[in-house]
Amino acid sequence: MNYIKKLMLVFIAVNVLVAPGFAGLIEDVDDLTPEGAVLLEKKLQQKRFEAATPENSRIAGFIQYIKPTQFNSAFPGVSPMTNLYGGSFDLRKPLSERVLIGGSFGGAGNYVISESSSKIYEDLFLAYGQAQFVVDLRIFQNKTFVLSITPGAGIMLGGYNYSKTDDNSQTFYNTNRWGSGICTSLSLDAVWKVYKDWGLGFGVSSFSGKLGGMRKVASSVDSSAPEIDLTGTTFRISGSKVF
Repeated sequence: MNYIKKLMLVFIAVNVLVAPGFAGLIEDVDDLTPEGAVLLEKKLQQKRFEAATPENSRIAGFIQYIKPTQFNSAFPGVSPMTNLYGGSFDLRKPLSERVLIGGSFGGAGNYVISESSSKIYEDLFLAYGQAQFVVDLRIFQNKTFVLSITPGAGIMLGGYNYSKTDDNSQTFYNTNRWGSGICTSLSLDAVWKVYKDWGLGFGVSSFSGKLGGMRKVASSVDSSAPEIDLTGTTFRISGSKVF
């Protein structure tokens, strides 16, 4: 019985202390001009975004330059695939002030189409996704700038789709293959603090990895399918939280 009384007293105390403040907040909102209400809504959206974004995380967009000779030679009627466009999401856990570990998840792709001869069209789509374990080593940092080097290693999965349309004979051919492989990377990133815990960064990295064991859906490995060498250089721009 005493326990119930205590709960009732706590409930009454909370209402006495909180209700006036909450009522005052409602009155302040009611007094806002339309312009002020719009500004308040923007502030609330910003707060929700900041709360939903994990600490020590980074979102990046990048362009990756590649030269998959065997792959390009397999489709001579299409313009060579020389670059991919993609994005990544990184998470970090600090081990010390200058050493962080975590994961990098992302992918890239591109699409090319060519008229190989009169009314004959060939197109090729290539894409891959990857997940890596990374170690972020901050070789220099102060209150407004961080320079880090990041080695990583992981797995990737990807494939291609090729099609040929012949308007002369009214025929269409389509095929696709997918494969997997191991990938590694070594990145150099520079990040500047721009607002509170947010930073803007630019980076360059060497990426190494090949998609092999190519197969169609769940069929056996197609030894005639070309291996896809995705080794190349990547340039990116990023936004990160918790500087």
